[in-house]
Amino acid sequence: MIQLSKLRIVLKYLKKILPPKVTVLIYRIFAIRYINGLKCDRHQSRKTVLVLNHYYDQDVKAITLANDKYNLLVVNTAILFKGAKVFFSKGVIDLLEPYNEEEVKNLIRYREECNIIFNKLKIKFGLDLIVTAADNYYWVREFISVAKSKGVNTVVLDKEGLISPHSFESEAERIRKYAPFMSDHIYVWSERQRRYWEKIGIKKELITVIGQPRSDLFHYKIEFKVDKYFEKSKPIITFFTYEDDAYIPRDLVQNEKITWSTLKQQTQDFLYQMAIENDQYNFVFKAHPQQLDLDSLKKKYNRENLKVIGGAEISNELIVRSELIVAFQTTAVLEAMFMEKRVVYTGWDKTEERLRNQILPFKKTQGLVVAHSYEDFKSICDEFFSGRSKIFELTLEQIDARDKFVSTYFYKPDGNVSKRFFSCISEYM
Repeated sequence: MIQLSKLRIVLKYLKKILPPKVTVLIYRIFAIRYINGLKCDRHQSRKTVLVLNHYYDQDVKAITLANDKYNLLVVNTAILFKGAKVFFSKGVIDLLEPYNEEEVKNLIRYREECNIIFNKLKIKFGLDLIVTAADNYYWVREFISVAKSKGVNTVVLDKEGLISPHSFESEAERIRKYAPFMSDHIYVWSERQRRYWEKIGIKKELITVIGQPRSDLFHYKIEFKVDKYFEKSKPIITFFTYEDDAYIPRDLVQNEKITWSTLKQQTQDFLYQMAIENDQYNFVFKAHPQQLDLDSLKKKYNRENLKVIGGAEISNELIVRSELIVAFQTTAVLEAMFMEKRVVYTGWDKTEERLRNQILPFKKTQGLVVAHSYEDFKSICDEFFSGRSKIFELTLEQIDARDKFVSTYFYKPDGNVSKRFFSCISEYM
């Protein structure tokens, strides 16, 4: 099977020289080949659930480990629906224009492709339910409609449980206007997240709070996947790096070109120097699964005891195994707090001060150490690498505040979230 990276390179050049109809045909051939190569341990007595894996490997892994009722068919959406972009305008792709204002002929043509994909999957595996991370993606909406027309429902297993105060309003309005909810049910991380989806316009009875599926993985045995990146297994320091504009309101990015680039570079450069000076540790810069500068970060920072790692597979392992976690605006902060890890929040930056009431409120909570300046960050790291850890010790009051804060975003991270999911979905098949 052709690798995704090679596929991107080939199609990038073909799109420039081939007529649209030919490009569509090429994408269709790749999609069919991908389906033909799929395998599923299918039991005839079980119903089949199609899981659309859109950069949430750990949630998929969690439900796979918990499954004992269904045939689970997991597909990589970046491959299967790669051709969708041919049919849509950039505004619709970026969720900046209403989906239903796309040219009707384009929607009809793309629906035909989705019909081909659905039929191939249905014939080969049998489909009884579709699970997706969201239904506002441009590439999935016609597929959901095709499935619905053939008696197969779709449920959303929400993967975005941390909505910033700004996005709680602006993104809810944007989704409601441009790509409203169209699935049969949605399962979310918390009551706070339920309120977010209610703002989007979903009826309360169509939202079930089950918790964060991938939190189940904290209750499983560690697999030590990260060690394969290093020559020697050592204690781990992890920095969760991020996109330069993560959680910054869209209009500020577009109009004022505001970014976190200076903050991010300072953090990375200093930790790179720490890796040079502290060979007794392995350092990981864990990138977001869709982070655009992954290759350049690898080129700049990779060394024997420091690796830049992308993808969505090993975040939970890194949180469990890390002696120190450095992070900014990411779910990993909450997960690390839940696991009672040493966490340093990189809270210095003029933009952070300006947007403090619009981004995730980590600086206002307890249970982690906040670096209020670059010098403060260096001092905290110096304490850690010198073997002094008093700064990370918490009082009972701080521990209680931390746990209450975590529970706002994670409902019952008890290892049974995926089981709760499976106990709910049978009514939609």
